[in-house]
Amino acid sequence: MRIVVLGAGVIGVTTAHALAVRGHDVVVIEAESGPALGTSFANGAQISPSEAVPWASPAALRLAMGWMRSGNAPFRLNLRAEPHQWAWLTEFVRNCTDARWQRNAPAMVALATHSRHCLLELNDRYDIDYAREQCGILRIFQRMEQAHAEQAHIGGVMAAHDVPLEILDADACVALEPALADAVAAGRVGAGLLAPEDETGDAQAFSVGLAREAVAAGVTFRFGEQVRRINAFCDHVTGVVTDTREVRADRVVVALGTASVDLMRSIGVSLPIYPVKGYSATLPVRGSNSAPRVSITDQSGRFVVSRLGDRVRVAGKADIIGHGRDIDPARAANVLDNLFGLFPNVGNRHDATVWSGLRPMTPSGIPLIGESDMQGLYLNTGHGSLGWTMAAGSADLLADLISGTRPRIDPAPYAP
Repeated sequence: MRIVVLGAGVIGVTTAHALAVRGHDVVVIEAESGPALGTSFANGAQISPSEAVPWASPAALRLAMGWMRSGNAPFRLNLRAEPHQWAWLTEFVRNCTDARWQRNAPAMVALATHSRHCLLELNDRYDIDYAREQCGILRIFQRMEQAHAEQAHIGGVMAAHDVPLEILDADACVALEPALADAVAAGRVGAGLLAPEDETGDAQAFSVGLAREAVAAGVTFRFGEQVRRINAFCDHVTGVVTDTREVRADRVVVALGTASVDLMRSIGVSLPIYPVKGYSATLPVRGSNSAPRVSITDQSGRFVVSRLGDRVRVAGKADIIGHGRDIDPARAANVLDNLFGLFPNVGNRHDATVWSGLRPMTPSGIPLIGESDMQGLYLNTGHGSLGWTMAAGSADLLADLISGTRPRIDPAPYAP
């Protein structure tokens, strides 16, 4: 089949590759000048099945209400005269129950762990340099009882999907990651929850490398082209029109992140996706022992730190404020404050490159993967902060659905 994939972020590139190796004729259309220059460009770099649980929960709702009173809080909400935002927020609140969390979390972890296996297969097949670190992800807490509470909260769903977790005391945290010594001495870290099989890597570098392999497998990338509309006849997709040409297709895959919403709205389909803005800062490492090799998630500050070769990246914030990607200097500065508060000697603050991106979030946290109401039109979007974690598995699932092959995981929870 001739298949057009819209979007060349990490989701679009992995999808195109998965379809090509199954024998399809694949064309990727991307508005940017290369792969993964949008939301995938400078994300938190974590590949984290251990953190693939819904944001929507009773505890998160209580925290969000408290954070709204602080300018430097991890969460910020700017209510707008925008029906789509209000509808999304209403559904998010509806998902903030224990029952919904218990329903949504297994679907997310199942996809994340499947994706980890698919990524391992890709690494076995290709030699792509993306600053991969296989040192695990360590969540840090001020007190041991907080680590035990988190283990009690997520331990059951993680055990059911073979995601190991280990509780560490402060000394064990330093033994695992010596760069935490100052934070432990200052009383900032008193315990940790380690996911030893999680890893990190540069999603943009991976996307560039896999795009090269996709081209070798026959994929055509058309960069710098803007999709204008989807063409259909009798509720069956026939192709797309860009700003330069019409492209006919047997199947079309929408993998445009937050931009998926407007495109689908143009054909009368409303997607439950809203942008949640995040920030990152990336800087060169100043000393060999000053930056962690183990990826760190600061559970109280809600930020992550990852090592990418000779660079370190900090990422955080969840701003529901609209569709703009402009950088708020105060929010960006606070992300850097988080990094240097935890690792004071990690590098030179003035060397940091700051970035912001829009995570395509669904209220439940579960992405939309599968065929839409229009025959032949498929979705692979709505992964929120877990696009890098779920990319390879989402691509594998969708490619099987399009090819008529029995998927390796149950597709039902992700059906649009």
